[in-house]
Amino acid sequence: MKLLRAIQIVQSFMVTISIIVVFFQQRGLGLADVMLLQAVFAAVMVLVEVPSGYFSDVVGRCRTMIIGSVFIVLGWWCYPWASTLWAFIGAETLLAIGISFVSGTDAAMLYDTMLELDTAQYSVKAEGNRLSAGNFSEAVASVVGGALAGISLVLPFYVQACVAVMMVPLALLLVEPAVHVSQTRATGMRDVLHIVRDVTVHDRTLRWVLITSSVLGCSTLTMVWFVQPWWQASGVPIAVFGVLWAACNAIVGVAAMRAHTVERRIGGMTVITLLGIGVVISLAVLGMWQHLFALPLLAVFYIARGMSNPIFTSAINARVSSDRRATVLSVRQLGVRAIFVVVGPVVGMIGDRHGLSTALLVTSAFFALAFGGAIWRWRAALRTSGS
Repeated sequence: MKLLRAIQIVQSFMVTISIIVVFFQQRGLGLADVMLLQAVFAAVMVLVEVPSGYFSDVVGRCRTMIIGSVFIVLGWWCYPWASTLWAFIGAETLLAIGISFVSGTDAAMLYDTMLELDTAQYSVKAEGNRLSAGNFSEAVASVVGGALAGISLVLPFYVQACVAVMMVPLALLLVEPAVHVSQTRATGMRDVLHIVRDVTVHDRTLRWVLITSSVLGCSTLTMVWFVQPWWQASGVPIAVFGVLWAACNAIVGVAAMRAHTVERRIGGMTVITLLGIGVVISLAVLGMWQHLFALPLLAVFYIARGMSNPIFTSAINARVSSDRRATVLSVRQLGVRAIFVVVGPVVGMIGDRHGLSTALLVTSAFFALAFGGAIWRWRAALRTSGS
């Protein structure tokens, strides 16, 4: 579990993230290009996410983590030399493949390890601690990245590439947990489709858990790519971006650590409902009011990112067997990225043509409808199943 946390810390130590949109703009990309680039990233993850989760379930968590780490290293090493949209697409493709192999596998590996140790009842807390470690790492990296960007905007990307290399030896040190694989399961793509069908058709409650998670995850992901343009529009100096990004990720870290406490007190469904409402309202307010006084509202998105992940992950883990766990967790990530493939380029284009304010208001309206429908169906599924 310590190695998984260390990998999360290294993977999240992104010195580039607090200035990456500014870097894109310096290389000649507009907001629509940035969103298109992230949509390509999301599309690659949509294609790779579930097969990589299945690969993890069948071939092994350790091998999957090693492969993912290598691709992440390759992706970051391409970045410093990228200067065109197509070059950035190549780098993002490598990163997307790597992250697809790691995401889901790490959470499944943690849960399987806790099953072996008979401590699975603490999975929300453990997952929250792992994620919070990553967010605190990103917070520190943001400050470092801001300082490096003051010297040169490309310097953080060279440093990022060097940091990413550390993931490979850490992945090589991982120990494979026991995974109880059914002896009667099919093999290959047939099994993947069978698992996805079970998730999306047969288990109604799990289906709406995944859909709600995907909608809420995409809403906060979309705002991540609006944050830096919003700061610029609100008059925040670029020199402060690193510190602000660090503060935002510290909020995610604290929220992830406290997720288990809040869930225990008021219930996971109530927490997710309140988080979704808060995100939708904050998107609308930030769209109408681009001023430093509205800056505290950004905390809502980062609280939602921190609390929702361990709650959703635990809800999914509790409903699936270990031989399917990484595949199903990958379906969750696929949902987030699949929605973003559609939403990201559209709101990016709206931002370039009609302004950031309009883009945020449209985003708020879309997620109000999507989240409202998803949470309502999840509640209905729970009432029907009695679970």
